[in-house]
Amino acid sequence: MEAQKLERYRKALLSLRERVGGEVNHVVESIQEDVHVPNDISKAPVHMADWAVESVDADMEVLNTARGIFDEVSAALERITSGTFGKCESCGAAISEERLKAIPYTPHCLRCAEAGAAGEAEEAE
Repeated sequence: MEAQKLERYRKALLSLRERVGGEVNHVVESIQEDVHVPNDISKAPVHMADWAVESVDADMEVLNTARGIFDEVSAALERITSGTFGKCESCGAAISEERLKAIPYTPHCLRCAEAGAAGEAEEAE
């Protein structure tokens, strides 16, 4: 891939990682606000789920999704550094420009991504 394109993807990924990192921080703060431990409870450590309210479950789903995207973006940045960005990790084929524009952190070409999704669906059944 051309150096100019790689630099554009690198900048886009850095921006995305910053936004997603901000979302992670925001959700963590929201969870902390939602979880109120009464003052008269002992100082014994407790798990957040012991005091969680319904909204915490939804926040945890958002947090898990955001952290997953953050990790995928970080991995894509590492692929740029290592020179493997834009190549499918499964089959080694080039990932199409259209796919990279839509999901710049994708590690798989469309064919392998679809095959992986189909395999996951079969396992779920």
